Amino acid sequence: MRLGHGRWRRDAALHATGALEGPERAAVAAHLESCAECAQEVAELRAALDLVAQDPLRSARPPIPLAALVTRVNARLDEATPARPGWRPVWVAAGVAAVALVAVLGREALRPGVPAAIPSSAPSRPTAAHTSASSDALNRLEHTLERERAARYLTEAGDVLVTVASAPQRCARRAHAVEVGEEAERSRELLAQRRLFVEPDAASVVAARDVLDDVEDMLRQVAALDPCARPQDLEAIRGEIARRHLLMKIDLMTRELQG
Repeated sequence: MRLGHGRWRRDAALHATGALEGPERAAVAAHLESCAECAQEVAELRAALDLVAQDPLRSARPPIPLAALVTRVNARLDEATPARPGWRPVWVAAGVAAVALVAVLGREALRPGVPAAIPSSAPSRPTAAHTSASSDALNRLEHTLERERAARYLTEAGDVLVTVASAPQRCARRAHAVEVGEEAERSRELLAQRRLFVEPDAASVVAARDVLDDVEDMLRQVAALDPCARPQDLEAIRGEIARRHLLMKIDLMTRELQG
């Protein structure tokens, strides 16, 4: 899509998903009738949505919200163990949720005064059921966190690429150059975050793997730019972003991951 069509990008994506109504929908439809390039993009996005709809994860039981998950796990722990006053984890951010939940699951083992279990030769069915419930809860939490991390990564990467695809300020330190120092630095940070926190082969984000790979490729190109970049280098990156329809794909896949 040409840069002159930038204002149609989000509306065209919404039109492709059927989210627009009334005058907004009519305005985009009128634009598509006169713009073959935008009409082709909408057709490609709809085809991509059809592929996403075939993702087996969409037919699986959706992950429950983190707060509801913690409440459910605590309730199961209270049913399986003596009720005692104790602490509850405070959710500071989704990035530390897994650590907090492990602390919740281990709280009874750490509390003083809990009597030791009496040895018994009979099979402990309640314990087995409790272990199964805890394992299921942890699996659901991992699924939710993986999708949240991937969605956050795509959102932040999209912000960088939008800035690069628009009109960065001219560099005051070099004639005929553009300032992209902040975008290059942010790209390097996001690439490091992906290596640490985003696993594209995880089952919970497998549908986003192609978009994640395209985003990583573009971030690497931005990260390699000189802080005062040559206009032709920036134009090459802009052209590649447009050719891959990457900004629209990021928008659609982020919504998909957020459920």
